[in-house]
Amino acid sequence: MKNLVSGMLLLVIMSHVSIAQKTTRENQFEGYVITSDMVKSDVAIEVEDIHQPWSFQENIKYFDKVLLTGARVKRELKKLCIPGEIIEYGFAGRKFVHVNYYVKGNEELLTSTLSKIKGDKNTDYFAEVIKEGKVSLLRFYQPPVIAEEDNYNEELMKEYIEASSMGYDILVARPGQKAQSIEDVGFKGFFEDCDFVVKKYEAERYKMKPSKGLKALLKSDRLSGIKLETAARSILADYDAHCAK
Repeated sequence: MKNLVSGMLLLVIMSHVSIAQKTTRENQFEGYVITSDMVKSDVAIEVEDIHQPWSFQENIKYFDKVLLTGARVKRELKKLCIPGEIIEYGFAGRKFVHVNYYVKGNEELLTSTLSKIKGDKNTDYFAEVIKEGKVSLLRFYQPPVIAEEDNYNEELMKEYIEASSMGYDILVARPGQKAQSIEDVGFKGFFEDCDFVVKKYEAERYKMKPSKGLKALLKSDRLSGIKLETAARSILADYDAHCAK
């Protein structure tokens, strides 16, 4: 009889756990944040929409993970992950770090670069780390400019999501250095400790080609998305093999 009661109690407990897991909101996760003073805290992470890849880069919120029950969490109990004040957050094996990134569309490459030269400041975001090492790779999705009415246009939102998912940028970063788009980085300077990579790049043996001058920014052969990621990974594979020791 005692075993029967214990068994029934266990089933009740497991059913409650199962219900809690099923009712947890899809945009909330158990994770962590690290502040600029290097304090790490275990928290619940909340993004606006998991189907929008740029949602993981800005307007992220966090709160006490004991509130992660599937029930609505009051706004006043949430804190905003401000990039710079929070230098890193993560969940489920994914890691996002603070970056300064100048957002530009393909048709605005020249204009945005000229603005940058004039002194416009970059915007603070988070970018996902996809490869760690002496040189790390980060993935940054271009956030679209969305009007209020766009949110109610399902087809248009699908177009935004697809464009962002296919056209993301790849950043490279070294410890203590600002992350930069690998398409815009000066290879001789950034990879000065790896003559093998520099020479191979200058010989145009990578899918990414050296660009010279502002006109090169408008070249149609600039890569993005998976093509850029594949090219960047091949460069980093050479770097790790020949120069990362």
